[in-house]
Amino acid sequence: MLRDIHTEQKDCDARIIVMAASTRTGSMNRALARRIADELEGGGESVHVVDLADHLMPLYDGDVEDRDGVPPAAAQLAKRLSSAEVLVIVTPEYNGAFTPLLKNSVDWMTRHDTRVLAHLRILLASASPGRGGGARAVDMLRTWMGNISVEVAEHSLSVGAAEVADDGTISGVDPRALAEFTDQAVRSDAEASS
Repeated sequence: MLRDIHTEQKDCDARIIVMAASTRTGSMNRALARRIADELEGGGESVHVVDLADHLMPLYDGDVEDRDGVPPAAAQLAKRLSSAEVLVIVTPEYNGAFTPLLKNSVDWMTRHDTRVLAHLRILLASASPGRGGGARAVDMLRTWMGNISVEVAEHSLSVGAAEVADDGTISGVDPRALAEFTDQAVRSDAEASS
């Protein structure tokens, strides 16, 4: 069963957060985020899907921060992440890179807490109508996460030739690749590092 992208407050203490770096209606990466969440929930995991449309922030600007402080949306999102163990980021590819929405959200959250992502096991995924499946965005995101001292799980998920059906489901997801990908979120820290 598909999750609604707007989940309820009771999911606040979910162990796994799935976040699509897109707010566009009909986004295949939002559909992939829901598919990943469904897979994890089917395995008995507690999952919360974060919709960045619920956490909109102005473009980061030091003058705005000096004048207005860190946006409440950034502090709320950072608080939600603080109780999780795993963050799955699903990003579209924009001109070979990940989205400005994601970069801006993380920039603001790190102004609230510089180590906001440090405790999390990070998994990266992307979907695209092209054959590459957004792999360049995932590669660049992996590099950026390394630059800010955040470790990323070894296996990413790139879904090429993806399509979103009228009911919001995504096609083109290889079930074995999805299972291998989500397995990284459920293994213990010791297993993940071996």
